[in-house]
Amino acid sequence: MAHRIVLVCVGLVFGGTLAAQQRAIAGKVTGSLDGKAIAGASVAVVGTARLAATNGSGEYTVLAPAGPVTLSVRAVGYKRKVLNVSGEQTTADVVLEADIFNLDAIVVTGQATGVEQRNLANAVTTVRAEDLNRAPTGTLEGALQGKIPGALIQENSGAPGGGVQINLRGVSTINASVDPLIVVDGIIISNDAIGNNLNAITAAAAGGNASNQDNPVNRIADLNPADIDKIEVLKGASAASIYGAQAANGVIIISTRRGQAGAPQFRMTQRLGESHVIHVLKSRVFRDSVEADSVYGTKAQTYCRPTCPYFDNISPLWDRHPLSSETDLSVSGGSDQTRYFVSGLVKRDGGIAPGTGYDKQAARVNLDQQLGSRWTLNFQTQAIHSLSHRGISNNDNSGTSPYLVFPLTPSFVDLRPTGSRISDYPVNPFERSNPLQTYAFLRNDEDVWRILATATLGWQPVATDRQTLRFTFTGGLDNFTQRNDIFSPPELQFEPNDGQPGTVVLGKTQNTNVNALGNAVYTLTPASRAYRATTSLGVQYFDKSLNFTNLVGRNLPPGQINIDQATSIAVNQDLQPIRDLAIFGQEEVLGLDERLLLTVGARGERTSRNGNVKRFFLYPKAAASYRFPALGGSAGDELKLRAAWGQTGNQPNFGNKFTPSATGTIGGLFGSSAGFTAGAANIRPERQTELEGGADATLANGRLNVNLTGYTRTVSDLILVQTPAPSSGRAASVFNGGRLRGRGIEVAAGYVVTQTPTVSWLVHATFTKTTSKVLALPVPAFQVGGFGTSLGAFQVEVGKSATQIVGNDSLGNVVQVGDGTPDFQLSLANDLTYGRLGLSFLWDWKHGGDVINLTELLFDLFRNSEDWATGGRQRRALFFKGETQPYVQDASYLKLREATLSYHLPASAVHQMFGDRVRNATVSLSGRNLIRITKFRGIDPEVSNFGNQAIARNIDVAPFPPSRSIFFSIDLDF
Repeated sequence: MAHRIVLVCVGLVFGGTLAAQQRAIAGKVTGSLDGKAIAGASVAVVGTARLAATNGSGEYTVLAPAGPVTLSVRAVGYKRKVLNVSGEQTTADVVLEADIFNLDAIVVTGQATGVEQRNLANAVTTVRAEDLNRAPTGTLEGALQGKIPGALIQENSGAPGGGVQINLRGVSTINASVDPLIVVDGIIISNDAIGNNLNAITAAAAGGNASNQDNPVNRIADLNPADIDKIEVLKGASAASIYGAQAANGVIIISTRRGQAGAPQFRMTQRLGESHVIHVLKSRVFRDSVEADSVYGTKAQTYCRPTCPYFDNISPLWDRHPLSSETDLSVSGGSDQTRYFVSGLVKRDGGIAPGTGYDKQAARVNLDQQLGSRWTLNFQTQAIHSLSHRGISNNDNSGTSPYLVFPLTPSFVDLRPTGSRISDYPVNPFERSNPLQTYAFLRNDEDVWRILATATLGWQPVATDRQTLRFTFTGGLDNFTQRNDIFSPPELQFEPNDGQPGTVVLGKTQNTNVNALGNAVYTLTPASRAYRATTSLGVQYFDKSLNFTNLVGRNLPPGQINIDQATSIAVNQDLQPIRDLAIFGQEEVLGLDERLLLTVGARGERTSRNGNVKRFFLYPKAAASYRFPALGGSAGDELKLRAAWGQTGNQPNFGNKFTPSATGTIGGLFGSSAGFTAGAANIRPERQTELEGGADATLANGRLNVNLTGYTRTVSDLILVQTPAPSSGRAASVFNGGRLRGRGIEVAAGYVVTQTPTVSWLVHATFTKTTSKVLALPVPAFQVGGFGTSLGAFQVEVGKSATQIVGNDSLGNVVQVGDGTPDFQLSLANDLTYGRLGLSFLWDWKHGGDVINLTELLFDLFRNSEDWATGGRQRRALFFKGETQPYVQDASYLKLREATLSYHLPASAVHQMFGDRVRNATVSLSGRNLIRITKFRGIDPEVSNFGNQAIARNIDVAPFPPSRSIFFSIDLDF
């Protein structure tokens, strides 16, 4: 250690004075397959801080010291190349081979460090920009489906504007946070899903489950996929432990695009398309008054005389397909000293139901500035505005959500309007609302403005062939305001039912995340070059301030939408200030001719969410990998064995350590009292410990790549809720206890069928299997989610799967009737290029995993299901015998997630159509969710009435139907 400190000091004193005469080395970087120039390649002079990037023509110029030097050339999607340049040589052209499996790509291993994929000791998945943008998607999460082994990415509903859960490696908690940590350009951003209080209309929480059922949107939906360069997904505790107590659910690291030196390069993408509903549930067709009278009594005789008319009131509600559009424009350029990337987005997704849709506008500026030979300044900023119109869906107790109304409404009733006024819609005589009227006039809007800004200052005081020392200082801001406006006019059929016609809801949320991060990275390579040791130390500060205010006004005069015009006003506010402080360190040693990688590290973290705000909790990690190159004598084949161990945490929910107070009046006197849930003054983070092992192989002379990973992890100190003795005066109390185990297997494979200058065919596949088991509980078995065992509920029980679904049998016993976890997931992707034609598609298969289908139950209960004669009658009979099983259904599916057919126009056609200004043009036809195959009898097997959940996801109660989309696109480079 003393030797290394001396070397650092010598470098600091003399590092800038030892360089003698300098010279310029110029050249061009091209690809080996097609000979085309590679823009954005980095050319570094090994042992110095000198670095250059190729321009749009693949050309570079880099300053180097006199005498022989070594150049290291990298480019995304290509293998790294190292070449020696003699002292007399002033030009050096470089030809790079395609790195199809990204083995030479640098993958993150710490807050400021990374290694090549071929040496990585953890299972980290990288999704490249071209894989994200093959087919248009409503929000970013949809572009990730089927592309990450170990990830289950599912929509909560089909409402426009997002609402998707990303689950990495199965169940990792019961009551704590369920979403992965999102890091964009080095800063932690918010992925909160903030409810809009649609409950003020639906009264959903007033029934059998008081949880939020408002179908909220998680804020990762704000990001523009076209701005992203790559996404790295840290799934295991060893890889994610450097992020501490926010990383139990994994970490998603997003890097945005950067500028390339050279003349300005413009790119424009224009997309036009539309969406169509995939599937809806329909009502029963009644033949005559006899059938109708058996269900609705003499009330049906008004409509059936004696035959019953048929009106499809359901399909028209979801049958809109207005034009959707997306315009992306970006420009990149600069010099060796200054590089920039600027982009803009205007997006409009038309909704499939009246009054629904999603609009987004975004602008980004990324700037990279070289400040002399040793200082750099990077700046990234983005402004985002989105406006979503989400309609009304999910559970309700007020007769307002369409799929809670249609089961009670016979198909012989015509709900269509006779005009455009609200009074032109007929009254529904069989239920409290007319869904066609509700969707035409009820407004449910979410307006979001967001700013993301990051600045990173880098200083490299030492850069020699034996050692480097680099400091980075990052500051970042994530600020968004979310406004929710819900207006239910007093003239709507259901509004007078509560005696206060007319409801308006105004929600305002202000959230600010402040990040500050400092890193020091020292790299030592001894003269023998037997190894390279990288030491990193850092400190991180995170401050989050969330202020949520929601106002509800009832009893509005006609024509008024302002809350102050209501005669009854209720106000709710929630403040959540959070502060985290962490220090971390890591040591990596790469040796034995870059075959062996050893990593150890630890993070100490404290947070204001803990009971003891001054205590630092330690999260260590260790990992190792060893490569066997030239496997079987083939230079392109190799095998790598790897193992990793680590710990992460899951912070307590805000307020778990407090016992909230309640205010009210008794006998006309105002006062306060302790709340019904007792906090825990000693609450601490959940702790996850994981052991991961795997093997990565490149075979068939580099044409086949296989990654196999197995893991086992245990989560202890679970955050639980128990029912204390009645004498305590509390209905519940929060505490730490219990243990949960998760295990899984992940496989990723890729095969190059052929690759020539004319034909390229690449096949990718992923496989995932996860299981969970509750190992210990200090309380009796309990239910988390659902509406009681008669309808199916998720039950946490020692010795059982954490996602087991229990229900009643015909004898009244509570038994397991299903499980929400899939048996396995499998995806298959193909990328085929033939000349100027391109074809890509992705199939996503989920086998197993059950859903509680309460929407079908409602149709059956009221004898109004479309298959009443052939299935509904029998299901209802079993249910009335006490059996839950008929409505806990296999939710397996096979979906064509995306498909794209593209054509790269010849130069002559480009010139004829666009003139000399456009260099390249590509037209494409693409679709998302074009094919769905499933035996699930609900609207869609991807559903969650309660939004993002650790366990109780798969509950279907009147969701918004999903849609498929088809787009025509044109991409222009100029």
